[in-house]
Order: sequence, then C-alpha cells, then structure tokens
Amino acid sequence: MCAGGILKACPRCGGNRCRSEGRDRLFCQDCRRSFSTSPQDHAKWHRWTEEEKDILRRGWDNTNATGRALAATIGVTHAAARRKAGNMGLWKRTDYRKRVWTPAEDEQLEQMVHRLAPSTIANRLGRSVNSVCSRVKRLGLIRRVRDGWYTKMEVCGILGMDHKWVQRRIDSGELKASYHNGHRPGHTGMTMWHIEEGDLRSYIRSHAYELNGRNVDLPTIVDLIAG
Repeated sequence: MCAGGILKACPRCGGNRCRSEGRDRLFCQDCRRSFSTSPQDHAKWHRWTEEEKDILRRGWDNTNATGRALAATIGVTHAAARRKAGNMGLWKRTDYRKRVWTPAEDEQLEQMVHRLAPSTIANRLGRSVNSVCSRVKRLGLIRRVRDGWYTKMEVCGILGMDHKWVQRRIDSGELKASYHNGHRPGHTGMTMWHIEEGDLRSYIRSHAYELNGRNVDLPTIVDLIAG
C-alpha cells in the first residue's frame, strides 16, 4: 500500500501482479478479479492485520483528530477506523459523570410535568425517563392537574402503545371510554376521549398480559393500581 491509502496489492489474495483497468481500478492476474484502489471502497472490504490493530489500539483516544491521523496511517477512512475501534471495544465515553439537576431544569420540569408525558419531558431535557420520574417524586410535584380521568393520548403514554392500538380496545369495548364534550373525537381536534381512572385500572388488571413492561409508564401504573 502506498501513501494516501492507494492499494498496490490485491486485497483478496494478496498478489502483486496487478495491472491498471482505468481510474482507481486494478486487475489482479493471480485471482483474475478487478478491485478499486480508492480509500472509500477499500474501507468496505479492508482486512485488518494484527499490526494495524495494534496501531489503532495504541493510539486511539476517542478524538476526531487522532482518529483521522490513525486512519491515514493505516490507509482507511476515518469512518472505517471508528467502526473498527468500536468493534475492538476502544470507543468508550471517557467524560461520563453524573449530571446534577440544576435550578433551571427544575423550573422547566415544574412547567412541563402537568402537560407532557415523562418520555417527552425526558427528550426535551436530555435525560432518561427514570431520572425525570425520580426527580418529580423527590420535588413532590403532582403530575396531573385534573384528577379522575385521562385522554386517549395520555393512556397511550401510560400503556406504552400507539393510538391505533388503544383505539381498537376502545372500539371493542375492552377499554371503556366516552366523549368528553359530547362529540366523537376526530382528526380535526378540539375533542377528546374521556377515560375514567377506574375503567383504566380495571383494564390494566384484566389485560396486563398484553402490555410490554419496557414501554409502560411504570410509576403511573403503580399509582393507579395502588389507588
């Protein structure tokens, strides 16, 4: 391999008897196959040697500048070097530390906790759902302004299901729901489904086997069942 990552030997058989077949292509007379000499194509089927792995292992420090330098030394693209470093377990976070909740984040949490689902709040604050729920409990915040009933979208967040899945349960009668203002909810908005807390509790108790434990809003379900 010469400077810039241009191949002289065949990457498949290692043979050196290669002749040109135009721009960025060579033909190997040993295995009778043509191949590209560009670094971008080379990264797709590059066979990493132990020497190249050692270079990557000794020099990798998770920075782009070092990654590009190592990639140029080895003769692969930066993306290929990053991918190989990840496969070798070299790509790890070294700047991890526990994030402390700031007063500004607490203020945002107080403003959003009554209006948004925990998953939405977590995305906006850049935190996990468990972190948000724990902080709400520690601050003693109430997650709902109204009590006694839920909208369909709130039930979707609690059960961890999409609105079509919940709507099928409403249409079949498994989950009891009524029209909040006397008009059936449609695509135009301004109306909503009214699902009583007791009806949602009954559905969860009788259909718990349908729910995915990794997707449900566990703190809310625990409060429902306990209530």
